[in-house]
Amino acid sequence: MKPKLPNPFKPSKLNILSMLVTKLTSFLNHPLTIKQLKHIHALILINGLNHLEPIIITQIISNPSNHYPAAIRYLRSLIRYSKHPNIIARTSVIQFLYKNGKFKEALGEYLHMQRSGLLPCSFVVATAIKACMRLGDRVNGIRLHGQVYGYGLCGDVHVGTSLVGFYSKFGDTEIAAKVFDEMSERNAASCLIRRYLESGNLSMAERLFSEMGCKDIDSWNYMVSWYAGTGDMEKAIATFGPMPVKTSASWAAMIAGYVDSGNMEIARNFYDVMPEQNVVCCIKMIDGYSNNGFVESAREVFDEMGEKDQLLYDAMIACYANNGRSKEAFQLFDEMLQPNVNIKPNTVTLANVINLCSQSGNLIFGSWIHETLMKQMRIMMDDQVGVALIELYAKCGRVDKAFGLFHGLQKKHAGVYTTMILACSKSGWNHDAIKLFEEMLEANICPNLVTFSGLLTALNHAGTVQINHGLDYANSLAPQRPSNHKTWVGGSYNRVTELAQYSFQNH
Repeated sequence: MKPKLPNPFKPSKLNILSMLVTKLTSFLNHPLTIKQLKHIHALILINGLNHLEPIIITQIISNPSNHYPAAIRYLRSLIRYSKHPNIIARTSVIQFLYKNGKFKEALGEYLHMQRSGLLPCSFVVATAIKACMRLGDRVNGIRLHGQVYGYGLCGDVHVGTSLVGFYSKFGDTEIAAKVFDEMSERNAASCLIRRYLESGNLSMAERLFSEMGCKDIDSWNYMVSWYAGTGDMEKAIATFGPMPVKTSASWAAMIAGYVDSGNMEIARNFYDVMPEQNVVCCIKMIDGYSNNGFVESAREVFDEMGEKDQLLYDAMIACYANNGRSKEAFQLFDEMLQPNVNIKPNTVTLANVINLCSQSGNLIFGSWIHETLMKQMRIMMDDQVGVALIELYAKCGRVDKAFGLFHGLQKKHAGVYTTMILACSKSGWNHDAIKLFEEMLEANICPNLVTFSGLLTALNHAGTVQINHGLDYANSLAPQRPSNHKTWVGGSYNRVTELAQYSFQNH
């Protein structure tokens, strides 16, 4: 009997998995929605490719459109139930939660990591201590301090400065000073100043700064930034003046401080004399001029910047938009797309331009961005662009297109529900408007006066019952209703619907 030879043309299981890994890795290199990531995660689990899970975690963290509550819950379940605990992935999640104000969740993930037997690095221990400080959790903070010695992190500058900030918040200055003395890096004085400032202890920061013999550049920057950020420009300039080396950060802090205090003339003087103008300072100047209506001055600083990036174009387009100069905004957007400039817009840029289209009723240009430009440039739809397009299509009577985009939104808020309800009521889609309102209540989203205006219009056109029920309903929703609230139903004073009353009785 002849031995059965393997078919050389049939791919082996190893080859199939290798191709699958290549495909999945390729997909994960592009921005994806949570729904798409869940599909890929299912393939990863089915095929035992758990080593790819950290890439999904990175995707969620790096994509701002995936930072809504349900996505964060999915992220936490992903990290907790992973078959291959990964210290780097867990550290990223903890730092992500902390940076997004989820202090309780960050601390919870840190404690779970400890229970998993993973040894935390100094950065994640420092983050957990800062989370305790933010939560006012003295007990867990002291407990973490005790564990620092077991981890061999006593004297670490990151952990030490976090502990100093923690004890300073609770007024334990003696323990804070002891921790500082244990720190191995003496330039940690600047870190200590930062911790004092973060905990709101300005007097201790000022005292330490004044007692420092040789001040490093970070300590100067922290003090200047704090004074400028809190609007104390007298102390800011008094500290900025004697700086031995004035960095771009210190110049930026001074310019931002004068812009925020409304003193554009002094801000411009600083901007003009700074050794090297940068995009951050230029954007701040444009924002300041925009808020004061000085569009020509904003365009002047924009034109003076040699190398421009997408953020700079965004700032100038927003300046034109905020000051009712849509023509110049469209022209600048067109310039941005030209081959000699070739700056790819992001979703923020597109949302700003689409909002302009909505304000000017330019459906053709807005549709071109949606149906042509985004596909050509492979720009993924996010909620910010989606909402802008919904408002455009709703305003221009294309309720069908608005509905399609509305159902694709990851997160729906009161504003977008109101836009859809108003659009439906104006276009005769009355039952859809009523259905949207009920859906809004079921989602525990609070309607506002404008929402109710659209609802009453829809109810009036749908044709039911008496206005008094509607007005009573208005009273229950809006104690601060406008004096002309009866005009919401457009004059048909003898007709409104009991459906609104019915909806409230059932929710």
